[in-house]
Amino acid sequence: MQRLPPLETAPASAALTAAEALTYPAIQLFVERAAASAGGYELKEEDVPVIAQICRRLDGIALAIELAAGRLDAFGVRGVASRLDDRFHLLTHGRRTALPRHQTLAAAFDWSYNLLSETARSVMRRLGVFAGRFTMDSAIAVTGDGEIAASEVDETVADLVEKSLVVADVGGETVYYRLTDTARAYALKRLTEAGEALALARRHALHQLDQFERAHSDWGTTSTTEWLSIYTPKIDDLRSALDWAFAPSGDVAVGIALTVAAVSLWFEMSLMEECRACAERALTELEERAINDDRRRMLLSAAVAWSQMYTGGSGRDTGVVWATTAEIAAAIGDTDYRLRALWGTWATHINRENLAQRCQSPSYFPTLPGRKQIRTID
Repeated sequence: MQRLPPLETAPASAALTAAEALTYPAIQLFVERAAASAGGYELKEEDVPVIAQICRRLDGIALAIELAAGRLDAFGVRGVASRLDDRFHLLTHGRRTALPRHQTLAAAFDWSYNLLSETARSVMRRLGVFAGRFTMDSAIAVTGDGEIAASEVDETVADLVEKSLVVADVGGETVYYRLTDTARAYALKRLTEAGEALALARRHALHQLDQFERAHSDWGTTSTTEWLSIYTPKIDDLRSALDWAFAPSGDVAVGIALTVAAVSLWFEMSLMEECRACAERALTELEERAINDDRRRMLLSAAVAWSQMYTGGSGRDTGVVWATTAEIAAAIGDTDYRLRALWGTWATHINRENLAQRCQSPSYFPTLPGRKQIRTID
């Protein structure tokens, strides 16, 4: 078997001229096939960023790029780009002289998929639930079950790397894997057809909850650089898990718990607006469903107030949210969060230039400036 690496594509940050773009093999192939199928197409300067994006979204896969270029005559450059979310429907017209498995993108993937063992098919389609990079431990936790052992997942992922269906990044201390966007779209299609999509989405979300609860525990004992190197790559899967949890077919309780656990990552990545929006969503669900969980309500209130102080976003009134946080903290006997809420109330009034309303009990504040900056919402 000959392993075929993807064609080199232009980086997203590159601002290229047409001549510079043609030095990238993926763009060169696209333009060549477009010229052959769309009546002598020539690369225009205004088309360069769109074609570069098409090639990146198709992961540099030569067949996919060739098929996409072949649809320019019907949809134009921007029409092709706008239809890539449904790439298996779009990329269906290959050269008539090509082998049947090369005439559509779906046929090419079907051919590769059908050559896999049943275990490998199961693992591949289940890997589709990962939105970003994942470790082998995560692959085992999510794709393995009573019928597929950890050792089989390990061997299967290695085999899928050999077949260019999974990409491995072996450059650091931890090896990360990912499906290309095209392979993931195919895997999710197969996962749905197998009737496993909902079960795997739940398993994936529970795995993210476990990961981020561990992240929270590690936050105070691991250096920031090391901590971020471990947990930053999980941000896309966090978002995917939260989307599932708060969807009608998801599990709100999992979503609330995951939101609380993920606050530390949003803070460290300075994603304060995302933190505020997600915490407000979880807090709203707690309130509307009358879920009796004062501790999580307190933590979410603090996350909303703290992040809103940085973003100035139009959400709940920051002072009111700090007051709610303080009230809950006092009720459950959490001195740490009572002090945080008092400091937050004071800082909110300072920011509003309302010094007279700093607090009804100013005696609290002499101790606060000497406290270390709060790193966490725990």
